[in-house]
Amino acid sequence: MTTDKKLPIVYDKAYNIGFFGIEKLHPFDTAKYGKIVKHLNKTLGIKTNQFHAPYAISNEELLKVHSEHYLNSLNNKETIAGVAEMGILTKLPLKMLQNKLLFPIRLATGGTLVAGSLAVEHGWAINLSGGYHHAKENNGEGFCFFADINLLIETLREENKIKSAMIVDLDAHQGNGHESIHGEDSLVYIFDMYNQHIYPREFQLKKYIDYDIPLNHKISDETYLKLLKEHLPKAIETSKPDIMIYAAGTDIYEHDPLGNLKISKQGIIERDSIVFSLALQNDIPIVMLLSGGYHKDSGPIIGESIEKLINMIDE
Repeated sequence: MTTDKKLPIVYDKAYNIGFFGIEKLHPFDTAKYGKIVKHLNKTLGIKTNQFHAPYAISNEELLKVHSEHYLNSLNNKETIAGVAEMGILTKLPLKMLQNKLLFPIRLATGGTLVAGSLAVEHGWAINLSGGYHHAKENNGEGFCFFADINLLIETLREENKIKSAMIVDLDAHQGNGHESIHGEDSLVYIFDMYNQHIYPREFQLKKYIDYDIPLNHKISDETYLKLLKEHLPKAIETSKPDIMIYAAGTDIYEHDPLGNLKISKQGIIERDSIVFSLALQNDIPIVMLLSGGYHKDSGPIIGESIEKLINMIDE
């Protein structure tokens, strides 16, 4: 790719969380975003000035999906440490946590909204972060502070850009956050394919999943992709959403320490191509968010997948 034209991809180097090495104590690879950018530069010659910049989301905007009580609780070190699942964070100054941890996540959440607008304009967009599918109205959990998926839906509705939306959640974990927030909304369709035997196991929320595909441990590429090809086209045809929001978690990877599935690198790349192809074939704008991924290979895998998606779209 020799042109310097802007791509509908959102990124900022501040997405990469790091302070005193403490981030290494959590399984989440908080530096994977930069690895993706490095891969795209090496293989396609994409420069950082070809990405769109995010902005830090405000509490005023977050009130569309979160309670004021919860947002105020993020001025408490114990709350931040609890959502991040890192008790050691209570030993650090609150200001540091807000600047080094919460600010990058606010930036990534704003990036999801930027990606949403770009997708409506261009037919597709990728935020190189986001997909915080465990965040609920009154609390965060599982390293998910802000419900960016739900916020995007509400924001695009306010702007009269969409009425309906489909969340395609292919992270290894059940999307209990977006299910609790939008589960009763008849114009938000949820497609969730997840390992039913791992966190969060909130089975009381399963009633809100329109297309529920629970998986067993160690599922293979062949079985996984067959299920996806069988169920997702039917879901799209039935729902006919105005936009698809794709939580493209790489924690389904065979070496991921938390997902406990057995999907290869090539399986993940094919999965992403299937989802994008279906959206484009049906003229449905798609927003890809990265969600979970807890192995050092996640960044390079995502980079290779996005490289293939860009080449496919340019054909």
